[in-house]
Amino acid sequence: MERLFRVLEKINSILLLLVFVGVGILVGGVSLFNNDQLQNRGTIKVPSGESASRDKILLRLDRVQNIIGANAQMVSLTAERESGGFSSGGYNSSETRNILFLMGSDKTARWLFPKQSNVVLTTEQLREESKEARDNPTRALYFEYVTLDTNADGKLSSKDLSSIGVSNPQGLAFTEVLTGVSRVLSHQLLDSQRLSVVYQSGNIVRHAIISIVTMKIDKDQELIRLPDEL
Repeated sequence: MERLFRVLEKINSILLLLVFVGVGILVGGVSLFNNDQLQNRGTIKVPSGESASRDKILLRLDRVQNIIGANAQMVSLTAERESGGFSSGGYNSSETRNILFLMGSDKTARWLFPKQSNVVLTTEQLREESKEARDNPTRALYFEYVTLDTNADGKLSSKDLSSIGVSNPQGLAFTEVLTGVSRVLSHQLLDSQRLSVVYQSGNIVRHAIISIVTMKIDKDQELIRLPDEL
């Protein structure tokens, strides 16, 4: 009889454990669902736009960023590709597709690019450095982005050659100044009117000086050629 009671006690312990595990899974599932719902607020799902892809893209506006010294704000439009993995509805890492500008007190809206298919690698407010740099106004906006599938893998990504563009602090007068960029090694303001960019194009490292007043290249010279053999 004692043996029977011990067996029943073990069975009850196992059943109780299974109940706790089930409750834990249920609570975790509800929590993940609620977090997913919060993250997906304000998002829209659109077709990929790539001819050979059936993936869906989740578009979301990111956090609003004030442009220092200008009566304007900018917001990144991010995109996540729907994952085809085990978890249905899952998404891969996000990438920036466009920049939305909100102008003035009436928040007049305008896109940087006319379409949402480009990949924006870098967006930065260019300001002069000083001891009180946090108060220095933005002199120009700097963008590095991809518009062409240069490696022919069927999609735009950071693996493709990029372009560099600049605009005024309000996002107006946007101008593409460099193309065919393999990698940007550095970029910084030399003064209130000139931007220095050290970049690689193929096996050549170049240095460009760009006027943020005229939005044109003042100088673009070769610095060094990388060795093509050891």
